[in-house]
Amino acid sequence: MPQESKFRLLDTDPNIAEDSAFGTTWRDTWKFQCPSHMRLILKKGDYFSLHAEDSADAEYAAPDSLVQIEVRDPSEQKKINVYGPANYNSSKEFQDFNSMAQLDLDVPIIIKPRDFIVFMTKDSVGMDAASVANSYCRLITTKIVEVEGGKL
Repeated sequence: MPQESKFRLLDTDPNIAEDSAFGTTWRDTWKFQCPSHMRLILKKGDYFSLHAEDSADAEYAAPDSLVQIEVRDPSEQKKINVYGPANYNSSKEFQDFNSMAQLDLDVPIIIKPRDFIVFMTKDSVGMDAASVANSYCRLITTKIVEVEGGKL
């Protein structure tokens, strides 16, 4: 029987790929692929934080700095927007839960094995490999844990 537990998805997760190519357009800055042994549920009120630096090694400051989160199927043809596009400033809080960005979903979204959660960024100055390495993100959501025989 499945049970739910809190799950922190960080940019350091081994199932996340970073985009290290330079760009000033929308980019898939971090792309998490759900492993075969896991399922997640994105829900209204899940917390999201992101710290982004541009290619000048400065925190995003331009008014056109944007963030967005998409869920994609394994083929990346079906895409569901779950956050944004929103100004970067709306998502940069990491400490105060009352000020953190939250997903505003009408219905929960189940992330199945091999599905993607993609953290996208856009900045007119651009990002490169070094700026992505100095940037980070976090999503606090729910993991579905399969319980066999009533034991975890």
